[in-house]
Amino acid sequence: MHKPPYLNLKTLEDEFWGTVLETSGSLEIDPACALSLHAWITVGVQRMERQRRLAPPDLAIAQANLRGLIDLMKREAIFLGKPEHLDNATFHAVRRRLRRQGTLTAFELWPFWPHNFVATD
Repeated sequence: MHKPPYLNLKTLEDEFWGTVLETSGSLEIDPACALSLHAWITVGVQRMERQRRLAPPDLAIAQANLRGLIDLMKREAIFLGKPEHLDNATFHAVRRRLRRQGTLTAFELWPFWPHNFVATD
């Protein structure tokens, strides 16, 4: 399957960023955390293109998994005592949690956190 001609990867990144903003709701996203999330989105979109997984079902999976990632960050922010905003401490805490969880189960948030990150990241 090839990339549909109407699908611009930058547009897809922007759409995913909109998902981040929508899912985070009224929470403030610190600038450094925003940069980290943008980078993850960029890498995720590149992974989707490399794997030729840009069909509507793949986009829906990626959207749902991105929402799951942000929901994890929101829960971690509460745990860290910062329920009003997402920052890099929250971002890194979620990465640690995903690493630990990934050693126990085949957990993934494709394309943003594939299971093989446990061994390589």
